[in-house]
Amino acid sequence: MKAPLRALSAAALLVCSGLAWAAPPDGGITDLQTSVAGKLIGTEGATVQLPHPAADHRSTLASLLAAPLTANTAVRIALLNNPALQAALGSEGLSISDATGRDTPAKLRAQQAITVLSAQAFKAWVHAVAAARSAQLLREAKATAEASGELTRRMVQAGNVSQLTQAQSQAALSEAALALVRADQAAFAARETLTVALGLWGEATQFTLPSTLPALPTQALDLPDVEVRAVQARSDLRVAALQWQRKQQTTVPDSADALWDAMGDAARVRAQAVLLRSQARTAYINYRSHYDIAKHLQTEVLPLRQFIHDELVLRYNGMLTSVFDVLADSQTLTMTRNASLAAQRDFWLAHANLQALLAGAPLDTLGGDASTNTSEARTASTPGGH
Repeated sequence: MKAPLRALSAAALLVCSGLAWAAPPDGGITDLQTSVAGKLIGTEGATVQLPHPAADHRSTLASLLAAPLTANTAVRIALLNNPALQAALGSEGLSISDATGRDTPAKLRAQQAITVLSAQAFKAWVHAVAAARSAQLLREAKATAEASGELTRRMVQAGNVSQLTQAQSQAALSEAALALVRADQAAFAARETLTVALGLWGEATQFTLPSTLPALPTQALDLPDVEVRAVQARSDLRVAALQWQRKQQTTVPDSADALWDAMGDAARVRAQAVLLRSQARTAYINYRSHYDIAKHLQTEVLPLRQFIHDELVLRYNGMLTSVFDVLADSQTLTMTRNASLAAQRDFWLAHANLQALLAGAPLDTLGGDASTNTSEARTASTPGGH
């Protein structure tokens, strides 16, 4: 893993005209580091190192890449190595250092960018792990279809089943093969999305993913105050409200135009709050719904399907059912496992969206699966759809 990281360092030095350099004595980024504590998705509240021009992060990255990537590790790598984040922080320069005030606009922008990237990296990791696992399940389904096809072929030769049965078996195998190709393609695409979020290339892209997603929480979060928390977390909304209040305190409307302007200013702030509250409610109901679906599949549907399969195997051993029934049910069991996996994936994506919203990140920065309803609400709440 060290070779590509050396290349990364060399590339950075080339950008700086090939000269050794050190960051200016800007006082560090302790304030920024403190401000993002508890606002990062997937790190379970632990302290996360941020990129800094005076620090050499190669050994840290090599250490993080040495073991299979957990969600925590993926987020840490992204925050340390993602080039887009480094470019964004670099454009702010000294404005995000401890040499400036704690709540400056630059630091608020940087904080939001860091939160957004943590959510994007976490979601990319969830997609990649789930897609790889789904492909494995479909590979098992294809193997079962192949076994069924071979058995059918032999029984046709022996005159025990019809050619129609053989054709049906071949059709099932063909469908399983196509599904596997699509799953492998989806797994590759999901892994590439994660690789980009992590800012990796070369040998470093050969990282290992875990075989399963994290288990569901014992119970879902109960957030009766989700709207209030979402509003309080959004720094841009707080700034807009404060600006409106200051304008009201310092400006006395002395004409009809001024009155209309005052109403427009108030309406714009209120529109942001209305939309954000709707997003908070939607994000929470998505979170709870996906939790309930995933939990039901894991605790009710999967055990029932497994019981049915085990009973069929017992009946087959007792010569009370055919091998075709067992093989067909194996396919059904695999598809149920895949459905449960998809529900588990959707829960963790909804979890990331909710946590990012409560950390002050706009949902429209988190990717297309945040909620289609929010984009429709945004268009409807703004005259002309702008």
